[in-house]
Amino acid sequence: MTYPPQDPGTAGGDPYMQSQPGAQPPAGGYAPGSVGPAYPTSQQPAYGQQPYDPTQAYAQPGYGQQSPSYAPQYGQYGPPPVQPQKSGGGTAVLVVVVVLLMAVGGVAGFFLLGGDRDEGNLGASDDSSQSQESTPEGDDGGETGEDEPPAPSGTHLTVNSLGAVTPIPGPEWQYASGPGAMYGPMVDSEVYQIQHTEWWISFFGTGVYSGAAAVYDPANLNASAESAAAVWLDGAFDSVEGYVQGEITYTEVEVDGRPGVLAEWRNSWTSAGEYSPDLYEDTAMLIVDVDGVNAFLGIASVSESAVTSYQPAVDALLATVFDTETA
Repeated sequence: MTYPPQDPGTAGGDPYMQSQPGAQPPAGGYAPGSVGPAYPTSQQPAYGQQPYDPTQAYAQPGYGQQSPSYAPQYGQYGPPPVQPQKSGGGTAVLVVVVVLLMAVGGVAGFFLLGGDRDEGNLGASDDSSQSQESTPEGDDGGETGEDEPPAPSGTHLTVNSLGAVTPIPGPEWQYASGPGAMYGPMVDSEVYQIQHTEWWISFFGTGVYSGAAAVYDPANLNASAESAAAVWLDGAFDSVEGYVQGEITYTEVEVDGRPGVLAEWRNSWTSAGEYSPDLYEDTAMLIVDVDGVNAFLGIASVSESAVTSYQPAVDALLATVFDTETA
């Protein structure tokens, strides 16, 4: 049911419940919107009440009759009370006090800060510092820009921050990026590759073990290698079907007099589709603790198509030397 109820005999109804043309009054002679019956002259209101006279003001017991002069304008309650006027003297005093406090504070600050003499010194200092900042280094003919990373040597891979040099395993490896590149769990790296198909490569790279990408623990190189392997494998073989990572084998090694570990495993799959006809790829990861804080990381990941290049790549990693002049 909608509210308010509509007249069922009229389309749409009247939302204000006015009487409709042709509507018949209900039994008793009264319909909504019509004027009710007047009292008969012979009938008086119940309980001794008198008929209401709108020309007479309302009189409250004990207060006497109110003047009828207010009735037309204010009705039965008389004129509203007159609001007292507020004085603005307090506001004026407050404004004067605030102005005096501001003036006293300004004078005190002037003497505490040393007046014009100190302001002049500060300005001179600012001019001096701005002059120093605006003067570029190398006005005497020196270099003004940052040193650019060295170009690839064509004979070895370099990790400049560690002074590490690793020989290129063979002529089949082609330059890809670096030195100074970021690649997976490595930073400051250089990378070479063998291109097998449009989408498939074998990888050979060296760099600094990235503590931001993986967890390096110089006291546990095996765990460090496992952490780096997880980062390296993340998404590396998403395009193949039936991928299986073989068990990692760890071999303690010494590289240029520094302790290290060689981690090796095989990646295999059932199909690489159009990407490659190969069904496995061997990966070697060499981690060398350089100084108890930083580590060298070398990765050789060789696909089945270049299986004969795997062992030369591992030997090249183990032939890395440190503390060399790479710049």
